[in-house]
Amino acid sequence: MNDFTAFSKIIEEFIALFDHLIPIEQEKLDAAVKNRITFVEDCMHKEQAAVLQLRGLEQKREAQQKLLGMEGYTFRQILEHAPEEEVAVLKPLFDQLAERVRTFQSVSGSAKDIIEVNLHVIQSALAAEGPGKATYSAAGQKKDDNNRNHFTSRSI
Repeated sequence: MNDFTAFSKIIEEFIALFDHLIPIEQEKLDAAVKNRITFVEDCMHKEQAAVLQLRGLEQKREAQQKLLGMEGYTFRQILEHAPEEEVAVLKPLFDQLAERVRTFQSVSGSAKDIIEVNLHVIQSALAAEGPGKATYSAAGQKKDDNNRNHFTSRSI
């Protein structure tokens, strides 16, 4: 009989990690709304550390699934093949994890949208400054306003 105790602990660690990540992402969203760039950067540094933790947990999960003989299985497949008493423990954990991931994705998507809008506003303001004001590409190259490609310029 397979022991799912270690696997359950890993899922609990995933839930705890997302419980830590969601407030960071919310803080990033709030900072982006208020145009507080340094706060956004701080949140991104915290997220980078969490991504490393996430990778480590993912490796532990994969190793544990291999030990259980369920390598490559989705959570749904694990529930289909796990003993009934383990399903009673795993299903609520999987549901909690799915809810945390959905919440994180929602807040993260909102933050991404706000940041993109802010970048568009900045680019529009720079473009509105008119000729004589040098602008630069993302690669750091000076843009030549006289040789600007327009989205309607095409060769036929």
